[in-house]
Amino acid sequence: MEQKIVSAQSVALGILALAFLGGIVAGSLVQGVEGSADYLTAAEFGSQPPVLRVLADTVLYPVVCFLLGLTVPGVLLIPMVVGFRGFLVSYTVASCVSAFGSLDGILLSLSLLAPPLLLCLPCLFCLGAGSLLNSRSLFIAAVRRTKASALERHALPRFAVALLVTSGAAAAEWLLCPVLAALAAARIH
Repeated sequence: MEQKIVSAQSVALGILALAFLGGIVAGSLVQGVEGSADYLTAAEFGSQPPVLRVLADTVLYPVVCFLLGLTVPGVLLIPMVVGFRGFLVSYTVASCVSAFGSLDGILLSLSLLAPPLLLCLPCLFCLGAGSLLNSRSLFIAAVRRTKASALERHALPRFAVALLVTSGAAAAEWLLCPVLAALAAARIH
């Protein structure tokens, strides 16, 4: 009988997926308790956000995960960053549904979140898993008081590809989301 060994990459992805799901549950629960969806009713649909803000918002989480992978505390902080991202996504969807009803809220949240998240979440999980493993090796080296390399050999190319993809996601968000949100808003009103 052949014994299957779970790879460290799979375990890291599993940890990040659990953190993301925990953030999703927390975001929907907090929105349900707080019920603060008032800011959505005052939003201007169809307005173009500043391109640098969109780029910074889109690239922020993968960059933070990469940088935390260069530190020992990244072992604990990377799952928190991914969980916080899940929290924000869930809170936004729950706020849209709370403010505009089930179908309209889902359409609005899809118009706002789908274009960037389809590209950003795979990058976040890919960079997060590699960074988590790198941080884990730094943590083990610190505990054993041995030397460890600061980066695995595939970390920089992975980071460069993730930056390109998330920049493309930012461009898609900047170009598509205002149009999709205006279409969703026209259906709502």
